[in-house]
Amino acid sequence: MTTPAITADRYTRQVESLMEALLGVLFLMVVNVAFFEDDPGFLKVQPHPFLFLTILIASRYGTFDGFVTGMLCAVIYASYLFAGRDWSLIVQTFEWHRMIPAYLFVIMGVLLGEIREMAGREVRRMRDDVHRMTEQVEVMRRDLEMVTRVKDELQQKILSAEDPLAQFYDSAQRLSALRPEEAYPAIMDLVEKFTGAEKFSLYLARDRDGGVVGPAGPPAFELRFSRGWAQADEFEAVLTTDHPAVAKAVESRGPVTAREATSTASDILACAPLVDPAEDRVTGLLVIHRIPFVRLTRLTVSHLQTIAGWAGKTLAEASRFHAALQARVDDEVTGLFHYGYVSRRLTEEMQRVVRYGGECSLLLVKVLEAETLSPDDRRLVLREFGATLRRLLRTMDVVGAHRLPGVYHVILPETSPARAVVVTARVNEAFRQQFGGLGSRFAHLSLKMGVAGISKDHPRTEAEMVAEAERFSLA
Repeated sequence: MTTPAITADRYTRQVESLMEALLGVLFLMVVNVAFFEDDPGFLKVQPHPFLFLTILIASRYGTFDGFVTGMLCAVIYASYLFAGRDWSLIVQTFEWHRMIPAYLFVIMGVLLGEIREMAGREVRRMRDDVHRMTEQVEVMRRDLEMVTRVKDELQQKILSAEDPLAQFYDSAQRLSALRPEEAYPAIMDLVEKFTGAEKFSLYLARDRDGGVVGPAGPPAFELRFSRGWAQADEFEAVLTTDHPAVAKAVESRGPVTAREATSTASDILACAPLVDPAEDRVTGLLVIHRIPFVRLTRLTVSHLQTIAGWAGKTLAEASRFHAALQARVDDEVTGLFHYGYVSRRLTEEMQRVVRYGGECSLLLVKVLEAETLSPDDRRLVLREFGATLRRLLRTMDVVGAHRLPGVYHVILPETSPARAVVVTARVNEAFRQQFGGLGSRFAHLSLKMGVAGISKDHPRTEAEMVAEAERFSLA
């Protein structure tokens, strides 16, 4: 159904097409008179200029406008063709094949106009389909938001109910951490909530060197967290298997009470081991020292065992995750070597220079204004420019991430500081070509670089070398 607005727009376009056709014909006639006096009407030109005018109008406006323009051009062409001839002799002597251009004006105008109309109708149909699908997606999105909101409200009501299961769920959710220091408070909260303990502590296994538990198994357990103490020295700093409760807990891999341990010591009421299930070793102890009215029931021991099982698995996974991060050599943001790996390589190169001679330079490259980008754009720029640095530099050069975001750590073996300055010019030009240029949304970014060097004749410490490079690039 055609609306008045569409009809008015159609009439406006027809008037515009007619005006353009008239101006085009007028322009061609002026060009004909000014530059082609010996060929009035371009009768000797093939293809005729009027044909291009017809093609332009038809392909822009449509069938009707192409037909009108073709008829106008045909009439003017025929006028030039019959001008000065005797009309009584035209039928007998005129070469009618010379009217073919006039026919072409009309035919091309109609054909190209119809092609344009067909394309327009197809575009409008697809636009309507897109609009309809967009509306359907929007309706589905609103429905999904409503359903999600209802689900969250129901889940919140269910989990906020005052029952042990809801409290277990809330506290246990905080154990899903990948950093041990984030899991410790959650473990202590669980013990306090579900055992009723007033005085309790968390011990972690210690190896012979005093660090975290080693492959050979824990000879002792070191106090890490405690609650309910009046004085700092109320808890033993270290527990060993000399204590009967500790020894039995380590041996049985299960919770042990003071009665089961046949111990006369009254400092431990219950003790539960934290076990790493992957390696089957004890990584810590949950120790209860005091419970109100000494009500150490079977349910309390069961809760303590459950909490210790969760805690042992969580801390073991967090420890392995932390060890994997320390061992990795690639940086997830830039795709280059990790800062720890690059720092170790710098130490090795400096030792090589001091021992065998030669030179080595450190280049720090900072991307200025990188913090103004969105997280996705910042990750894109740092990763792509990191790949550019790898391609630009030598195979023996080491390119990695600095400890600060947006800074690259580049080690240039067998390179003096003077030659490193030449490298900075190449790096700056590569960055400008990659991210600069008119219209680039990264055109405001630039580089700031610092260079420091070492040689056998001028030895220096790693800290001095890094400080000098940071003074030029990060200041």
